[in-house]
Amino acid sequence: MVMFMGEYRHNLDSKNRLIVPAKFRDQLSTTVYVTEWMDGCLAAYTEDKWMEMIEKLNKLPKTNAKARAFVRRITGKADECNIDNQGRILLPAFQIKDTNIQKACVLIGASDHFEIWPEEKYDAYDDASDENFEDLSEDITDLL
Repeated sequence: MVMFMGEYRHNLDSKNRLIVPAKFRDQLSTTVYVTEWMDGCLAAYTEDKWMEMIEKLNKLPKTNAKARAFVRRITGKADECNIDNQGRILLPAFQIKDTNIQKACVLIGASDHFEIWPEEKYDAYDDASDENFEDLSEDITDLL
């Protein structure tokens, strides 16, 4: 079972490579699928979880404009990233530009995937969610 958790901070190097934490790498093969995600971050999936995502996307109705737009966004902004011998992935330039990653990144475990955030954006998001965590918890209790 894939389970990503924890928070890690790493910097992009000059060639746009990012170290994947060892605890995350232990659950990955030599490839990770990275796509632009919600809240201005990137989401990274194992091959199995990415294929599950694609299967779900393929079930969305092609006649629904929102479904088509969602599929285009998730697959069009995705890339297959190989993990090198030093445990790094090369992030594509378009993902770096679109998410406004400068250098400092925060990698967050998010259960079945992990997220890659620009550090400043994550810190602001985290501060805001700290203030609203109890309200958020009450709002989603019925979903659990």
